[in-house]
Amino acid sequence: MIGTRGTALAGSLLVLGLLAGCGDQPLPLTEGPPGASPADGLIRVVQLSAQRAQVSDQVAAAKFGTGAAVTDPAREAAVVAQARADATRDGVDPDWTARIVADQIAASTQVQNDLIRQWTDRPDTRPAQRPELARVRPQLDRIGDELVAALKLAGPARANEECPSTLAQAAVEQAQVLDEVHRNALGRSLKSVCDGAPG
Repeated sequence: MIGTRGTALAGSLLVLGLLAGCGDQPLPLTEGPPGASPADGLIRVVQLSAQRAQVSDQVAAAKFGTGAAVTDPAREAAVVAQARADATRDGVDPDWTARIVADQIAASTQVQNDLIRQWTDRPDTRPAQRPELARVRPQLDRIGDELVAALKLAGPARANEECPSTLAQAAVEQAQVLDEVHRNALGRSLKSVCDGAPG
């Protein structure tokens, strides 16, 4: 089991990995449908990933003190399977989508574990209310639907040499409004976005 320090270090290393090669202004990734571009898709992926990490706070609050496990393998598998099906329907690489959604789930788990540890150690930081998971899940479903659409737009950028720097630039801008827990989760959630075109 990875401790808090290990989790934070892993997240920090992922963010640093995203920043590699970010010194020069990337060339715009402009191929795409009218009014949008693959770069816009990457930016949207980052925004949605940050939203999902933040919604994870509510998931953690719903589980805190109940004895419920942070991980739910059956539900997680169903989420990945649904994303794969949606991607196939919309003409997005389903394997790529599944990897990214799995990363999103891992990032959410990281946030939940970090917050539950914090709330256990510092009772004064505990949430005042416990939301119902049934009310939180529609938010996650909406983000998942929008993520597939963003990945469709971002698809042409996937194997472009500018993908890592464009993604990193968007992540750095998004991270400015996040605390350390959510910055680390954002880095974890994006690790498979620029993994090259399918072989």
